[in-house]
Amino acid sequence: AAGERDLVLVALTGGGSAILAAPSDGIPVAALRELTDELLASGAAIEEMNAVRKHCSAVKGGRLAALAAPARVVTLAVSDVVGDDLAVVASGPTTPDPTTFADAVDVAERYDLDLPSAVDTHLRAGVAGKRPETPTASHPAFDRASGIVLANGETALTAAARTAERRGYDATIVAADVEGDAGTAGREHAALAEECVDTGEPASPPAVLLSGGETTVRLSELSTEPGVGGPNAEFVVRAGLALDHDGVVVAAVDTDGIDGASDAAGGIVDAGTLTDEAAREALARHDAASLLADADALIRTGPTGTNVNDLRAVVVEPDVVESGTIGDDPTDAPGPDVG
Repeated sequence: AAGERDLVLVALTGGGSAILAAPSDGIPVAALRELTDELLASGAAIEEMNAVRKHCSAVKGGRLAALAAPARVVTLAVSDVVGDDLAVVASGPTTPDPTTFADAVDVAERYDLDLPSAVDTHLRAGVAGKRPETPTASHPAFDRASGIVLANGETALTAAARTAERRGYDATIVAADVEGDAGTAGREHAALAEECVDTGEPASPPAVLLSGGETTVRLSELSTEPGVGGPNAEFVVRAGLALDHDGVVVAAVDTDGIDGASDAAGGIVDAGTLTDEAAREALARHDAASLLADADALIRTGPTGTNVNDLRAVVVEPDVVESGTIGDDPTDAPGPDVG
């Protein structure tokens, strides 16, 4: 019922794609829930998942802006996506949609998704032109729509770096856009830590190496009943397997406080936290959070109420006695807590 003289403020944070549902006509909420489970298990990138979500929603993919027209629409967003594309944050309810029904079907076929029948029927009807496409930039609603990113992953990384520096560490943001497989990223971060120990690059110990972005987990066909965990739990377990140096600690959390299918934000490990056999078995079952819980290595914050994606910290301590970096008195060394 908004008119031309009205202002509609839309406040969004990462996670809105799952929370703001409003399924399209003909798609029951239960089917949308099944679709979400399929997407989260597929290993698809967030842009790909949201292309499907947008085409199963009455509000995503710019449809909310179209509903609010001719009012002025201003979106205030906390971004959880690499690049801060407002068409991706919360599946872009107030932003033109560059994706199509055909893109959504392509994602479903590429990842071999087992779509609920109502979703499959809806998407294929859209490809056939029997469902209206999401609005593009030429839609008149976007003549009076704008958006502002209030905070993002770099906001969290910068705050973490400042905290580490206040504790006496050499803090380096190595990347704000880490994506892809969580296990691969875990091994890469462990290798980066070992390089820091051996060469003093990219930072000189005592150091904190920070990264952001969003990794994913594709459930293995061998894991018919996956356990408890998420990308950050799998990241730290993989990193723990690859660590050789006792002076390295690796932590990773989802900033919304909920990592995948768990009640924890993430985990924290060093080279001695896990045994190889238990870690490999847990990864095969996608049960990383249970393994970390047994090792008292989960990080639990509770839901934070916002989301700027994943935050990872690799702490590299100096060998105080041999290196002389800090001094002969071990009490001069900063502790591993980086806030």
